[in-house]
Amino acid sequence: MKIKLPVLFTLLGFALLGMGGKPPVAIRFFVEANAQDTDRFATPIKLQNPPREAYIEKVPAISERMVKAVYPFQAANGSWGCSFKLDESGRLSLEVASGERRGSSMVAFLGTKTGTHQVVDMLIDKPIHDGVISIPYGLTDIEITALSKEFPVLGPKKKKKWKLF
Repeated sequence: MKIKLPVLFTLLGFALLGMGGKPPVAIRFFVEANAQDTDRFATPIKLQNPPREAYIEKVPAISERMVKAVYPFQAANGSWGCSFKLDESGRLSLEVASGERRGSSMVAFLGTKTGTHQVVDMLIDKPIHDGVISIPYGLTDIEITALSKEFPVLGPKKKKKWKLF
């Protein structure tokens, strides 16, 4: 029984497509867009810092594919914050966005299996060259757990307790 090579490659391709799936956690940072941009490039949004109507670009400047590691921390208001160490592509994207868009906002969205929500919008006040971007507050325990499972966690390692016998 001979299977033709094109049929075999087609079946293999379909099998590999099914393995992709959605990531368990999605973190996306969108840059504020120009109000004159068409609806193909921009989406209306309500910003909280300062409260106003604005537009964000439809394509994120930074996504979870660019995250190398995370550093969760407890925020002053009782919620969680998290710093994201980006790969070289993410570092460059952050450097360009923060350099070219000073004075505008960057909006962070986080998505898990329970849904996606706007976490925080931050004013871009200076260029960022080190490839680290932070969400200062607004994350839940469940979201921090999901981020910690998906990405390596930076920070001091927990000390192991040694058992002698």
